[in-house]
Amino acid sequence: MTTGICLENINLSAEMQSDIFLAIQNHLHHHKVVVLKKQNISDEQFMNFALKFGAIFQAGKNPVLGNSGSETNIVVVGNQAKEYKNSYLGHQEVLPHSDHQWILNPSSVSMLYAIDVEKNAAPTTWTNMATAYSILDETLKDQIKNLKTITYNPFFRPFGTVNAKYVNRNLDIPPGEIFEHPLVRTHPITREKILYMHRAYEMEFEGMNYDEGFALWCKLNDHIDNLECKYTHKWEIGDLVIWDNRATIHYRPSFAPNERRVLKRISISGERPF
Repeated sequence: MTTGICLENINLSAEMQSDIFLAIQNHLHHHKVVVLKKQNISDEQFMNFALKFGAIFQAGKNPVLGNSGSETNIVVVGNQAKEYKNSYLGHQEVLPHSDHQWILNPSSVSMLYAIDVEKNAAPTTWTNMATAYSILDETLKDQIKNLKTITYNPFFRPFGTVNAKYVNRNLDIPPGEIFEHPLVRTHPITREKILYMHRAYEMEFEGMNYDEGFALWCKLNDHIDNLECKYTHKWEIGDLVIWDNRATIHYRPSFAPNERRVLKRISISGERPF
């Protein structure tokens, strides 16, 4: 099954019939990433569409991109976006991750709407982590089936200072409240098993000594890096990309600091991974 699909002739500024939305939702479950081209929508229309997938993600007291523990609705992910009071991420590389993995109930779905992107601005690549799990050898599946991960919230450190790494508790325990999640989670709708793994933040496997945990972390990241179940999207103005945040990780390379790249993000609330 391919990762990523582009659906033609869908206009989010018009009233959407239920069968069209159900088709989008089914494609999302199957392909993990859905692209809707040539959209021209207001923030209200963007929000109304997002609400069809569920309640808007709220972080509560946990700091996340776009807030410091208050309500999170539309977040501007922008570079050279001086007209927006709060825009985030700049032009630096963003390592593979799923959104909000460090809180109790990570978001289920996220979407980005391209407002203004120059042609040389960075693409985004999504990796299908259900496929990533399915092709692991059975010995490794058995080894990791009951493991828990702890991902440390990067926003408890000064923005941009987190060095993605496997945590050595003998040297440093990152700040902030922690929540453990299964390394192999189950999708609540498709029932697929998912390798719930990332490279972007400080993390560790619960109860595993550093040497053993670091070796496993390296082995799994090497597996993920060499996968072919990926979709890379080169952004154009008007693109709206929806992705299954439970079942994918996404990555952005660095790009020139003078390149304008402005997108708006909405995330949908999710359940505690199981």
